[in-house]
Amino acid sequence: MWLRRGVLPAFAAFCVLGLVGVFGQHSTTAAVTAPRASLRVDAPSRLRGGLLYQARFVIRAGPRRLSEPKLILGENWFDNVTLNSTTPDPSAENSRGGRFSMAFPPIEARHALTVLSEWQVNPTAKLGRRSLSAAVADGNIRLARLQRTLTILP
Repeated sequence: MWLRRGVLPAFAAFCVLGLVGVFGQHSTTAAVTAPRASLRVDAPSRLRGGLLYQARFVIRAGPRRLSEPKLILGENWFDNVTLNSTTPDPSAENSRGGRFSMAFPPIEARHALTVLSEWQVNPTAKLGRRSLSAAVADGNIRLARLQRTLTILP
């Protein structure tokens, strides 16, 4: 009898915690600034399987123009997570050495490019924490790189 009385409040507490957002999808910001460019990433740091979410990447040129800007994402961005769309569309995409790069048109000095991407966590995604890396490059020269952590919850 006490077991039944304990299970219902535990289930209710779990539901309330989910409603107030303890289990994910609040957006967090990570940013890095270098002399030639800066990169800011706004994306959730905790997610659950099956959720759709948006990640916003802002690449800002420094005092000089970026003639061949690239957004480079580490392989953990795609580990049991599906990229549904990217806006604006990259002019070129490439995958090499576990990294995925997207090339965009030139960015003038002190201007920014905002890349919106829509993702979905696969329902069967492996639970736990993973390290995500994102970088901005001009051609083959890496200008700025940041690390963030993503936690996949049940």
